[in-house]
Amino acid sequence: MELSNLNIKNGLCISLGSNIDSKFGNPVNSLIESKCRIEKIINNLVNFNLSDNLENNTLKNHFNWSSLYQTSPLGVVEEQPDYINCILLVKGDLMPHSSIEHARFLLKEFQNLEKEFGRNKSSEEQRWRPRPLDIDILWWDDLYINDDDFKIPHPRFNNRNFVISPLAEVLSFTQKIEKLNVKNWVLN
Repeated sequence: MELSNLNIKNGLCISLGSNIDSKFGNPVNSLIESKCRIEKIINNLVNFNLSDNLENNTLKNHFNWSSLYQTSPLGVVEEQPDYINCILLVKGDLMPHSSIEHARFLLKEFQNLEKEFGRNKSSEEQRWRPRPLDIDILWWDDLYINDDDFKIPHPRFNNRNFVISPLAEVLSFTQKIEKLNVKNWVLN
């Protein structure tokens, strides 16, 4: 599936997953705790990029979270617990334009958050290990980054059920909201 086939014109899409306990509790509790922190990180990026006369803006109404989904781990040799996954799609006029600098800021903040939850990325061996929190930027508008340590769009998101199922839910919801907004605008 091509990104262009998903009928997405803009937005920042992030996936979250957890399959072991963190200091915040089980995987479900970890994802719930991380949601507020992720929204705060994104709002900090928004506020940093806005002019002074637009203080304390938030994208609260533009955070589109999927439900939580339970999926089997992929690409692992040893047995692991199932993952709990969700997707966040952020859309809105307040979002700064996608750029390598902004994406690297988010990457760094998300990696710090993963560490806070107990993730260890000290070696390539850790890549397929169980995780208390895993955060990936799947895409951001039409931004393309192909560095050794960072790729946007995420190279394998389009063939992962733990992404596609929650993404279908979020896209269906956001498309319904967009249609309602157009109808309300036309009627007014």
